[in-house]
Amino acid sequence: MLRRYVSLFLLYTLIAMTISGIVLYVMPHGRIAYWTGWRFLGLDKDQWDSLHTIFGFLMVFFGIWHVILNWRNIVSYLKGKAGIFTSKEFFITTIIALTVVVGTIANVPPFKTVMDIGERIKNSWPKPETMPPAPHAELFPLKKVAKAVGLSPQKAIDVLESKGIKVKSPNETLKEIAVKNNTTPARIYEILLGASKKTREFRFQPGSGMGRLTLREVCQELQISPKACLEILKKHGIVADLNQQLRDIAFKNGKYPYQIIEILQGGK
Repeated sequence: MLRRYVSLFLLYTLIAMTISGIVLYVMPHGRIAYWTGWRFLGLDKDQWDSLHTIFGFLMVFFGIWHVILNWRNIVSYLKGKAGIFTSKEFFITTIIALTVVVGTIANVPPFKTVMDIGERIKNSWPKPETMPPAPHAELFPLKKVAKAVGLSPQKAIDVLESKGIKVKSPNETLKEIAVKNNTTPARIYEILLGASKKTREFRFQPGSGMGRLTLREVCQELQISPKACLEILKKHGIVADLNQQLRDIAFKNGKYPYQIIEILQGGK
């Protein structure tokens, strides 16, 4: 009777892990998901992360319980004519499992291919017109963002309220303001930037995930034609492909991603 409950719980956790795993595989990177207020089936990135984590722990718990209840059968699967750990099934499954572990760590096909496909899907989501000024800028209080764009905290509040955005305090984060007003941190920042005299200069922020962008996307952000980007890099002895990630181009040529952007900006 107990086996039935454990098996059903395992089934439910498997379903939940499968759905949440697929969502995590294709969802945009955190820098985009948080900044744009990304949601799927009404749940944001953190909620999908939480679901996957909690059901992951449940799967471990009920998985161990399932092993205990079926210990005799499992031991019989391991046994061969020469004793325990000698069965054909044991060797085959162990070799396959180790191959997956080593192949994934070594980042070789087909495991690399699976990750590359996921990366392409993540990068295919629409990008905001205005990228965050720093990693996780949605967690910055309004007064800090206001200072960054050259506005006083009170001026920032006035600007937002003139657009129908309610703000209780300059200590509220962009995320809190966005959630309360059913909008996104990106929209809040765009409004503030629109009222600022500062220009929208593209800057690489280490840790912001810009290195994952393809060269084509970086060229678009810099407002340089793809052909011009390739020519600028070629003049500096850098051969690149428009579909390569910025970090791959940089590391292949002994540089950091921000240095590639500086080269492109200097050649505009």
